[in-house]
Amino acid sequence: MTNCTTGRAKAAHPFYQAQAGDAARLNQLMYRHDGLVHYMLRRQSSGPLSYGELLQAGRIGLWRAIMGYDPQRGTAFSTYASVVIARHIWRAVRQAQQEGRRPQAKITPTLSPDPLDHLLQQEVQTTLRVLVAQLPAKQRWVVRAYFGLNGRGGHTQAQLAAQLGCTRQAVSYQLGRALLYLRHPAFSAALRALLGRNQRQDYLQALRPTRRRAT
Repeated sequence: MTNCTTGRAKAAHPFYQAQAGDAARLNQLMYRHDGLVHYMLRRQSSGPLSYGELLQAGRIGLWRAIMGYDPQRGTAFSTYASVVIARHIWRAVRQAQQEGRRPQAKITPTLSPDPLDHLLQQEVQTTLRVLVAQLPAKQRWVVRAYFGLNGRGGHTQAQLAAQLGCTRQAVSYQLGRALLYLRHPAFSAALRALLGRNQRQDYLQALRPTRRRAT
């Protein structure tokens, strides 16, 4: 019975579906995580390659990551994929250098916002919304209202207490519990990878008890 249940769960998982040949599921995963490719490109030296060439190499890395990822191992996909994407980018740059190609001139946008920043922000916002949605209902409401994630601007703890008809200390307690969950490495790995805060020292700092100043 256990093996049958495990088999059905694997068959329903989007990564296993893509690996089994589901082209539609593969395209969905490629589109969903494309922002991670752009983010990794911003952290790498372009060398002799154009951005388009680097993007192609990074997307090949993303495809490799999707096809090789095993959700049952417990590693966040963003953590696993970042390594695979970076490896393909480095390989493409190294090959171009060996071929003696000249470095490409860097293009610095001056008149319009950087589209890569926009893509990264979208990926961060999507990942953050998914993470916050896992909180209990009251903590979820407090976090969204306090930080303005509901699109209505941030509120102080006193204002939230007035809306809830409770004390500010009660709001502070709910907010503190929520933040402990959100900052824990076991739950925030995907978001930390996007923000470049997934190094060992970042995780150690997240696990240290801290005092949060109430407002």
